[in-house]
Amino acid sequence: MLRARFAAVAVTAVAALVAAGCSNSQASVNRRPHTGVTTAVVVGGLQIVTVDANDVYRFVPSTIYVHPGRVEIDLVNAGKGAPHDWSLLSFGYTTPLTGSGQHSSITFTTPSPGTYTYVCTIHRNQGQTGTLVVLPD
Repeated sequence: MLRARFAAVAVTAVAALVAAGCSNSQASVNRRPHTGVTTAVVVGGLQIVTVDANDVYRFVPSTIYVHPGRVEIDLVNAGKGAPHDWSLLSFGYTTPLTGSGQHSSITFTTPSPGTYTYVCTIHRNQGQTGTLVVLPD
């Protein structure tokens, strides 16, 4: 019983330290600009976009233009630290969590024409967001 209580306290303390470290070290990261604009490349009827995630908690490119239809997002974690994902939350499209030096992808059908926000679900509060623009037909 005592060991279980000690373990619970230790886990809580470690989690608090990690959270504090993230929030303190990210203050300057939040002011970095979002860069890059791209239009998907069509290969065999599939629109393909490569998006880099990095250690400064920004997606590159941060703005993606696509046409209605099927899209594949290839997420490359170019950073040396934290894992990242790419998520269009309002539609439930999310890549697997992608570690440093790894890549993952997701294929989906675009929502209706409009502008949508995508995020890294882990680093949304640090400003790791971008814009998906679905053009009209």
